[in-house]
Amino acid sequence: MHIELETADHEEPTWEVRSPGDVRKSAKLDRRTRTILSVAAAAAVVVNAGAAWAYWQITGSETRQVSDAGPVELALRGRSDLNLPLRRGDSGNLTVTVTNDTGYPIRITALTSGAGNIVADPEHRDAGCTDAAVVFTKPRFEVNWEVEQNAVRAFAVTTALSMRKNAAPACEGATFTVPVQASGVRRTPA
Repeated sequence: MHIELETADHEEPTWEVRSPGDVRKSAKLDRRTRTILSVAAAAAVVVNAGAAWAYWQITGSETRQVSDAGPVELALRGRSDLNLPLRRGDSGNLTVTVTNDTGYPIRITALTSGAGNIVADPEHRDAGCTDAAVVFTKPRFEVNWEVEQNAVRAFAVTTALSMRKNAAPACEGATFTVPVQASGVRRTPA
């Protein structure tokens, strides 16, 4: 058996030819689709512009000069000492981890309580430690911590935390997450 095709049956035209009576739907988008695509495009522009602005603000513009000893504020989370758990009526240490992902070294000069609540670890919260009654022992702690550029350092502040005597019994021995506000200055790279 032998099948032979005519040229018109298997060749594809390089352009589309329409006859005058040919009724085909054009490739137009309906109003709803155009609206959705327009909103998505506008949102993409806003998000990308916001991300670029945030990156520029955080990393600093290459054209902006970083002044020596300029102020630096960092919002950090600390935790209670794992080796010395807090007990009702007692004081304990605070461990603060500082991540400096800037291009210059910084010196932390003071710590204060940060925004947010001091919370117990999930195990102790589930046991009933929902109001930990843990507070800072002083309103401000003067420190002198050097953190190199692109480095992570951990520091301890002795007797910085205290658990009130009226804290729930389930709070004893918990590890607490502590919001910390740190102030300092940027240093000139060595």
